[in-house]
Amino acid sequence: MNESKAAIYHFTDGGSIRPIVYEKEVDRIRKFALNIGFTDTDLYLDKSLRKKDQLQLQALLQSIGNYEALIMKDFYHLRKNTGAFMNDLIALGSKGVNIYTIEDGNFLLEKAPFEQPLRVAIYYCGLEIIGRSIELQFEIMEYFIQTCTNWKLIDKYADTSGNRIDGNQKQLQELIRNRDKYDMVLVQSFNDIHWRTAKFCKVRHQLQKDIYSMHEDMYLRYGQGGNHEE
Repeated sequence: MNESKAAIYHFTDGGSIRPIVYEKEVDRIRKFALNIGFTDTDLYLDKSLRKKDQLQLQALLQSIGNYEALIMKDFYHLRKNTGAFMNDLIALGSKGVNIYTIEDGNFLLEKAPFEQPLRVAIYYCGLEIIGRSIELQFEIMEYFIQTCTNWKLIDKYADTSGNRIDGNQKQLQELIRNRDKYDMVLVQSFNDIHWRTAKFCKVRHQLQKDIYSMHEDMYLRYGQGGNHEE
C-alpha cells in the first residue's frame, strides 16, 4: 500500500439546495484514491465554477510540493483549456506529482519513440485561408517525419472549417474510425484535436492511440490508469 500523501481537488457550482450531490462526488473520489493506494489525503474544494473564484485551487497549486499525487474526477477540473492543462501537466510532473482521475485515467508523458518504425497518421485542424495552406501544413509535418523520425506516414487528415465543435471535425471522426491502421497520431498542436480539455479527453478515449504534438514537443502515451466511464 502506498503511504504517500495525495491532494484531492473538486469544484461545484456553490448551490446549497442539494449539497448531497457534490458530497457524494467527493466521497467517490476519496474511495478512488483509496483504491489506487492513497490513504492520506487532503481535500481542496471550491464552490464556484469561475476560475478566478477558485481560491482552493490556487492554494493547492501553491502547496503542491507537499504531495506526490493530485486526484480528481476528470482533467477538466484542473483546467478548461487544453494548452493550459498541458502546461500544468508538465509543471506538476517536474515536481514529481502524478495526476489521477476517475473518468480520464492519467496522462503518461514519455520520451517520443522517434527511432521506432511506427505507423503514423497526421491530423490538422484550421482555416483554409489560402489555396496551399493545408498542403503547407502537411509538408511541415511530413518533413518532420522524414528528417527527425523513423516513422512511416500512412494517412493525412485535415478539417478546414476551424471550428472544433461536435459534428464539425468530420475528418477527425474518420481518423477515429480508421484507428486500427495506425500506431500513433501526429499533430502540430494538441489544440488541433480540441482546445477544450474535456473534449480533448473524450476524443483521446475514442482514438485510443498515442499522440505527439510538434508545438508542445510532447509525446502523450495512451494509458488510462483509471476507470473511464463512457
